[in-house]
Amino acid sequence: MQKKLLALAVAGALAPAAAMAQSTVEIYGRANLSLDSWKATGASTNTPAVNNDFARRTRIVDSGSRLGFRVNEGLGGGMRAFVVMETGVNIDNGSTTGQSGAANTSTGTWASRDSYVGVGGGWGDVRLGRQSIWWANGVIAQTGANYINTAVDGLINSPSITAIPVARQSNVVSYNTPTFGGFNASLSYSPTSEASGAASSATGRTDGRIYGITGRYTSGALRAQFDWAKNEIQSSNPVLATGTPENTGMKLGLGWAYAPGSQVSGIIGRLENDNVAASAVTVGGEDIKRNFWLLNWEHMIGPWQLMAQYYQNAKVKGLVDDSNTRAKGITLAGKYYLSKRTGVYVSYSTVRNEDRSWADLSGGGFSSATGGALTSAAAGADVKVWAVGVKHDF
Repeated sequence: MQKKLLALAVAGALAPAAAMAQSTVEIYGRANLSLDSWKATGASTNTPAVNNDFARRTRIVDSGSRLGFRVNEGLGGGMRAFVVMETGVNIDNGSTTGQSGAANTSTGTWASRDSYVGVGGGWGDVRLGRQSIWWANGVIAQTGANYINTAVDGLINSPSITAIPVARQSNVVSYNTPTFGGFNASLSYSPTSEASGAASSATGRTDGRIYGITGRYTSGALRAQFDWAKNEIQSSNPVLATGTPENTGMKLGLGWAYAPGSQVSGIIGRLENDNVAASAVTVGGEDIKRNFWLLNWEHMIGPWQLMAQYYQNAKVKGLVDDSNTRAKGITLAGKYYLSKRTGVYVSYSTVRNEDRSWADLSGGGFSSATGGALTSAAAGADVKVWAVGVKHDF
């Protein structure tokens, strides 16, 4: 009732009287903070003169806190207009930086998270603005995204060596279908850097664009989601004589909700990077690819929620030397709901990197490693995080 009254008050303050009967404005948000113990040690690159480990650090961490506005207006004839504006906030430090001090692009400015304007009807809807493409797993795996501080499902998007096609992307137009028989889909496009000059050259591509497709299906206890995206990257790097860089990702998730609030699910996927730049493990110009998979378990027992995840990726194919390029991770967590909106949790996550891998829990500025994530300088380091936290949704 309080939220409805607040929404009505905001609508009255922001909208003309003539529109107030047709429009609704909702304020929503999340506060999620934890006390963590974080470290990344055992780097294979250590020498007697150089130590690339990160010592244990105790810290207060903000994990995805946000403030958002949802606006809906009936246009008549089954049509509606809507706006979502969601901003990430760092309640731990009031700044725009993550745990390492590096910039966190998901916080600190208006509309830093998914934010868009759109129109829709029985035919679906069209949205323009900042939107997530490919990287979100929906209801298939919500442990790290919505339940606790972090989880190894985040390694899907930070696997080291191979890059994902796209995450939360600015300047996106999407078409979102209505739901037919439990199925709906989203088609997304972003002109990331459309050039006014020639579309390509002998040394690269002077513009770039991103395409994405997501399909979702729910029927009874069965849940499924398919994601595909391709990033044609702007590049004028003359080293890439074999062609211009492109990153493609595909993943398929299946879940079985065997009881209210409880499910087992899995995700398998593949990342492909064509014409990569030179790095610690590449010479430049290779086409590399890697498979990955995730197992996810969520279970409710009264006010308790138990969670477990296991992630693993395969060797990076296409390298001159693909040895010791794998990583795996485990998350174990428990959460106690004090109310429908407030819960306290304890979690443990660890990432085990082989000698030439540097996968990290870096989403949302979480990692304390220099620059916001482990780099090849710390290849082989294992990440360990203990945490106790409080999360409140409003």
